[in-house]
This record gives sequence, C-alpha cells and structure tokens, in this order.
Amino acid sequence: MAVTEHHEHVRTDGALETLTRWGRDPIKEGGENILFSVSRQGAPSDAFLAIGDCTPFTPQGSRGVLSGQPSGDTGAPAAYFIGFGSPLSVNQVPCTFSFDLNSGRVTLAGSFPNLPSTLDFTVEFDKEFDGAGGENILFHSEKTSDHAGYVIAVELVAAS
Repeated sequence: MAVTEHHEHVRTDGALETLTRWGRDPIKEGGENILFSVSRQGAPSDAFLAIGDCTPFTPQGSRGVLSGQPSGDTGAPAAYFIGFGSPLSVNQVPCTFSFDLNSGRVTLAGSFPNLPSTLDFTVEFDKEFDGAGGENILFHSEKTSDHAGYVIAVELVAAS
C-alpha cells in the first residue's frame, strides 16, 4: 500500500503528540530528560551536527514547545562544523534550539559560518526506535528556510 500525504501527516501528528507527552512529564514516560541531535547537509562546508538537551518545555497552543537549555547550562545546544583542511578541525558554535510541536517547526539560531544566523524547517516523521540510551523519534525535513536537508532525532533518555 502506498503511503499518502494524509497518512504521512497523521504519523507526524502522532509523533508530535508523543513529544508533547514527553515534554509535559519526561519522568512519567519512564525517562529522565530529552535530548536532540540535528544533522544538516548542504554543501560540504555547510554541513554540521547540532546537539543538546531540550527538556525545557513550554505549554503553548494545543501542544507546546521544546527548547534548548540556556547558554552556560549543561546540555546547552551547540553546532559542530568540521574544517576539512590539514589537519582537520572542529568549530563548536553555541546556538539556540526550539521545536514548536504545534507547527512541527524546528528553529536553530547562532553565528553559523557561511550560513544565515537563523535556520528553520518543518518535520516529517520517519520512525520510532529504542536505542541503548532510551526511546527515539526520527524526523526528516519537509520545508526548509535554506534549501538544505535535515535529520533530527529526539530521545527520551533512559526510557525503555
């Protein structure tokens, strides 16, 4: 059976509802906190990996918003850019992270080299899986502000 746009929307909606439950009370779902990783693929020099803790949850609208920890806190979001010179280098760029679970829009902001300071994309559900560290939900980008491709994994740490 072919997957339709409607079916994809229903699956994405269900995954966003799961993230809302995690955000409202991660401990109730068997977890401790919520982590994210975002991989961006544009031109090779513009590729990066952003990671952090997005446990802060703000009830808003029918669902809410997951946000990165504030700058200076453990787990504050950072993007990592690899310089392919000799030797290789890694440039760590502090950033902010927001995942609006109402609209399915992820926003990253920071002083990204050779990129706009704000990047955003809407998500489409890919799959759920249990990893060694907890329950995970994987999305890919649908509409992006910069025509790049994104993959985001959100993990309820220590849940099984």
